[in-house]
Parts: sequence; structure tokens; C-alpha cells
Amino acid sequence: MEKGLLYNEKELLLQIAEGNQDAFERLYRHYRNKAYTIALTYLTVPEEAEDILQECFLKLWYNRQRLTEIEAFDKYLFIVLRNMLISALRKTETQQKIIKQVQQTTVLQPGKLSGIEQAESARLQEAIREVIAKLPAKQQHIYKMSREEGMSHAEIAQVLQISDRTVSNLISIILNQLRSALRAQGYLPETILAALIAFF
Repeated sequence: MEKGLLYNEKELLLQIAEGNQDAFERLYRHYRNKAYTIALTYLTVPEEAEDILQECFLKLWYNRQRLTEIEAFDKYLFIVLRNMLISALRKTETQQKIIKQVQQTTVLQPGKLSGIEQAESARLQEAIREVIAKLPAKQQHIYKMSREEGMSHAEIAQVLQISDRTVSNLISIILNQLRSALRAQGYLPETILAALIAFF
């Protein structure tokens, strides 16, 4: 765990529930090392442990509105992580792979960046647009409703007349495509996480 305590974790969780990415980054840094160590203990492969850690925190971000209801966040986090590890181990047994990556908030905040960083941010956003442009039309439509129109999974499901689970599955597919493409282009896990948080 990062040195120092989260003195007012309830307030931090409230900020995250309201969409504060800086607060989420602080929470991530605080719990990252311990969660990664647990994941590595079970999965033994560093890349897979990193992947499952990122999946875990992305899940927390997608469900951030519920964080204010949690009494003991550390226990909640490790229950979520444990369940994801069990699922990942089952998938490994059937030769299916766990997916990938994550990022820092500054990469997508142009007003706070130097010229070089702004150029890198623009390059990252262009890479994401290129991946999205290659997706099937239905996935592109869901991406636009989620990212550009700010619609929830339930709202997208209602408009498209499909189940919430189908929407979640399709968004997972989109995220997997993005992670794979960005990783192939050499982006660091932290950069990818922030990009996915900012874009979803």
C-alpha cells in the first residue's frame, strides 16, 4: 500500500461516486501494491496479475455510484478482487486469456499538460479513435452512446431493446479491443487505465 492513510476515505469515495478522477487515482495508488501482490500470488504471471488488477479497478469505476454505500472499502475491494481471481483461474483452466490494461489522469487533461504531453495525449486519443472506427457498427454505436452521449448501460439497453448484460458484454469487448491495441503500441498500463476511465 502507498505510504500514508486515506484520512477521510468516505469523502474520497463520495468524490469518486461524483466522477472525480483525481480521487480515484489516489484510491488506486493507495491500494494498488497490496492488491497486485494478492493477484500475483494466485496467477503467478506478472502480466496476468496486472491485467486482473486493472479489470478490478475498472469495475469499481463503472460502479462508482455504489461506493458511497460501502462501510469498509478495503474488505469490499478484496472481495471483488477475490471473485475476479476465481473467475480468471477458471478461464485459464479452459485456455481462455484474461484481458489487459489502464492509465494516469493527466494524459487526457490538455490544460494541465506541456506541449510534448499534449502531443502525446492527442496521439493517444487518435489511436483510440482508430480502434473504435474498426469496430462493428453496433459496437461503435454503443461506444458513442456511452462516451459521447453519457448514457448509462440501462439507458443504452432500453434504446436498443437489449438486456443490460448484453450492453455490458459489448462494452467489455470494446475495452478489450482498446487495451490490446494500445498495449501493442507500447502504452504503459497506467496510461491505458486512465484512458479507459476517461473514455467510459
